[in-house]
Amino acid sequence: MGSEAPVASEGRHDRTIRTFFLFGDPATDFSADLVWLAAEVAAGRLDPGISRRAPWTGYDEAARELLGRRLHGKAVLDVV
Repeated sequence: MGSEAPVASEGRHDRTIRTFFLFGDPATDFSADLVWLAAEVAAGRLDPGISRRAPWTGYDEAARELLGRRLHGKAVLDVV
């Protein structure tokens, strides 16, 4: 995939991936796309929109915040 962005062009930063159905065709290999996405996040060029990160034991509070629409982004729970 190289350095080409799959959803935006040079100078256009207002793009969103609306749907990503990973399990539609088991023969489809998404590894290059996922590597590109991870690299963009790691480089700070793509914001995954995580507004809360907590240990798995905090799932109840995270669920309440999501259901109450108090989070403006995603909740990530660490399972360790």
